[in-house]
Amino acid sequence: MRRHRLINFLATIIVISTGIVTLIGLVSPQGSTTANMTEFLIQLVSVVAAVAVLVGVLNLVSVHLDRFVRVEHGWPYSIVVLLTTLVVIALRILDRADIWPDDLEGEQVSVRAFESVVVSLESALAALVLFFLVYAAYRLMRRRVTGWHVVFSAAVLIALVGWIPSDSMAALTDLREWLIRVPASAGARGILIGVGLATVTVGVRVLMGQDRSFRS
Repeated sequence: MRRHRLINFLATIIVISTGIVTLIGLVSPQGSTTANMTEFLIQLVSVVAAVAVLVGVLNLVSVHLDRFVRVEHGWPYSIVVLLTTLVVIALRILDRADIWPDDLEGEQVSVRAFESVVVSLESALAALVLFFLVYAAYRLMRRRVTGWHVVFSAAVLIALVGWIPSDSMAALTDLREWLIRVPASAGARGILIGVGLATVTVGVRVLMGQDRSFRS
């Protein structure tokens, strides 16, 4: 127990010292000792993060390979994961070797493939949001009609109908743009401010040694 407490105490001291040095280095003149130390710490964190990503990928491959060998439930999805991993690694190696033909010379095929998959998935999810919003408005109004439910349903209808390219919908189009530009934007900024304040709070708790990860 005493050894465990000593380890937690040393971890707290290291975290507090590193955080203070980093904060001081960020506001110090460039080229100073503290600024150089901060740059070194940031590079060290980047290297550790890269190693963590590599370990995570290896663990993912190991888990799905074991599931495929044991023919466990969902093993076809494991084949998809393993093949996708091999294809991405092969494309990245070919990009680094720069051995593509003339029409693909200088292109990052791995990045283009990644962006194509991500854009397709985002488009599919965005299309599903339409049905979720309409169904949610229907369930709310069916369960109980309140002022907030009416506001939500009206906002959904205005946002959807306002996208119709028709001259007769010009008023709804302007109202939709106002809803996106003012209330929706204000809500998104409020959420971002809350996330920022929460991040600062967690950082202060870690620096003060109040986080549960650094105390017994």
